[in-house]
Amino acid sequence: NASLETYINGLAMYSVPLVAGIGSCMLWFLCCFVAGCRSCRRCCLCAERKAPRPASLWQKCAVAILAFVCTIAIFVASVAAFNSSGSSNSGMGDMLCYFMGLSDEMLNGSPLNPLFLGTDAAYGRISMVRRLLDVDGRAMTDVRAILDEIATFATAMDTLIVKIEHMKRVLTLVGYAKVKEHSCWFCQNAAGNNATGEVGLLNELLVTIQQSSADSMRSIQRATESALTGKSLVDVSTAVARGGVALGTFRRAFVGTWIEGLGSWVSFAKSVEDFRHTIFQTMCIFCVVHAVFVSNVAVYRTRRSKAKYPSGAPSLVTWSCGFCTISLALLSAGGCVLFAIPLSEACHFWRYDLLTYEGVNDYYLQVGLADPTHYLRAADPIAVDVWRTCLTPNGTGDALAALQLRQKLDFQRVLFNEFVTLEDKMAGAAVDNAKFELLVSQASRFGGLFVLDPDVPLALAPDAASKMMGSSVDPDDIEGPDGESLIYGLNTYASLIAGPGQYSFASGTAGGGTLITAMLPTEEDVSDLEAVTQNALAYARLKEQLLTEPSLFRCDVLDSQLQVTERYCNYEQFKAAVLDYATQIRAAGITLGDEATKARELIASTTSTTSLRNSLEPLLAEVKALRENFNCRFMWRRWEDFDLALCNHALPGILESAAAWMVVACFELFLTVMHYKMWRHLLDNRVVGEELERFSKKYGYLSIKN
Repeated sequence: NASLETYINGLAMYSVPLVAGIGSCMLWFLCCFVAGCRSCRRCCLCAERKAPRPASLWQKCAVAILAFVCTIAIFVASVAAFNSSGSSNSGMGDMLCYFMGLSDEMLNGSPLNPLFLGTDAAYGRISMVRRLLDVDGRAMTDVRAILDEIATFATAMDTLIVKIEHMKRVLTLVGYAKVKEHSCWFCQNAAGNNATGEVGLLNELLVTIQQSSADSMRSIQRATESALTGKSLVDVSTAVARGGVALGTFRRAFVGTWIEGLGSWVSFAKSVEDFRHTIFQTMCIFCVVHAVFVSNVAVYRTRRSKAKYPSGAPSLVTWSCGFCTISLALLSAGGCVLFAIPLSEACHFWRYDLLTYEGVNDYYLQVGLADPTHYLRAADPIAVDVWRTCLTPNGTGDALAALQLRQKLDFQRVLFNEFVTLEDKMAGAAVDNAKFELLVSQASRFGGLFVLDPDVPLALAPDAASKMMGSSVDPDDIEGPDGESLIYGLNTYASLIAGPGQYSFASGTAGGGTLITAMLPTEEDVSDLEAVTQNALAYARLKEQLLTEPSLFRCDVLDSQLQVTERYCNYEQFKAAVLDYATQIRAAGITLGDEATKARELIASTTSTTSLRNSLEPLLAEVKALRENFNCRFMWRRWEDFDLALCNHALPGILESAAAWMVVACFELFLTVMHYKMWRHLLDNRVVGEELERFSKKYGYLSIKN
């Protein structure tokens, strides 16, 4: 086309050495005619001399100096050409090796360092994943059936967690602030206390559940349900299908542009390069032999010849070989230049134009990254991103992310880790029933344990203060949760106010003396008593208020739909609610244990063909290979090796060879002209001298001056 013709015309100026080589060949043929035909030597351009004459001293010196300089220059340039040819040959060989390696690894993968699937294997695995993700396929049908069977396990797990969180929330609401200067011991023991760092029994239950096999099974069920059912499954399957199309486009582009476009010339290029290198080596040896031996021997023989008319044959051979050397050197230099110019422009093009972030999109049509389904053959953006991530300097190498499948297939990582975790937990029980029993036991014994614990204690009688502080609202003394201490109740507290029989609680069981209620005795009634007694009675009234106020506590209700209804209650209702919460949690825990035992066989069994693990194993294996072994960043390093061998080793060697051959041609020209002049001088002396001698003998009046 016009652009190609313009480019070829632009190379015309670089073909001067080639044209000069052709001209040298023509001149060589012309000189051969002159050498073989005396009539040609008598024309006006090559006029033969009229009489023989000896060479002057300056001519002899000039020949000696020129022969020495040309010999040294040709020898050095020939050695340089020999080395440059070896460098370019080595670079071309490395380039072809890297080319084949890059092509093979891109298509067929790399088995080690680094491990890479290859586009062919990756395309096959994506196709397999697409089939395994088929909504109506056997794998997904089995998965849905198993999820339906373990739905009751998921419900039991969620119900238990919600009930524990509900109880923890209610106890936190009641226990976060003191009620009538009393602390809720069970609230802090069950829900935890940030101030003291106590974890809390309910939190321990949650941790135990999280460390159990039930939690891992629930995580597997949840991850499978969220990724491989309904719209999520359709989205993943669609994304995999689209990624497969894009990877196929990328593969065809790479094969078409790289392997079929360039790979078909590999064997031919290798043969041509080996032939060139052999010719160049032979030429270098020929030039050295010609300059060092043939030329100098011709000069030496001519200088030492005892003949009256020394023969010009050595010089004839020398300049004939010289023309051959000049022609071959110029042709070689011209060929190297004409090959190096497009090659250097190609190196610049793919370094700074094609293999850049914008360049891949700009030249997508020439590379072959067009969307085959688009009627206008627009660029396939995903295939372009794959090329960018693998074969541009700033690419990440994450081909799966370029295919927009990294996040879509992340379920494999989650499920794989959960299956490994579940395998580690399989030896233990699904749930720990002992902790549920402990919860019910403590809720039954200490669910209503509120102990006097004011933030700013009032002064009390010294001998009674230690017993009053920490006293409960139970009528009688009870054993402390530690099993060793004694927590004093209302009856003991009343006896400590002013002595036994002086006071009694309305909620107590002792009786006698002044009755303490939520309002009585009032502060006016006891204003004449000692301050410590007044303070003790103030705390006593607070105890009765705690026991009798109707809406002092929270007893929120969790219905069967796991919906919370806010409700306020009194002390007795709170105690009953706490015990009910604990009983429900225990029942839910037992239910979970039963359901987890059934679900374990359906989820984690390695022998059952209908388990979730075996149903997902082929899919997870294919996705795992794609996620872990489809990083193509090392391909850019392979390309850099190819680029370095061709553009930084072979190309400079070619240019150095061209320069060396130009030097050889120039000095061979000087040497050839010198020997041509010597040959003409010797030939004319001999021909004319012998002719004059014949005429002198025949006619007697001609003489030759020596």
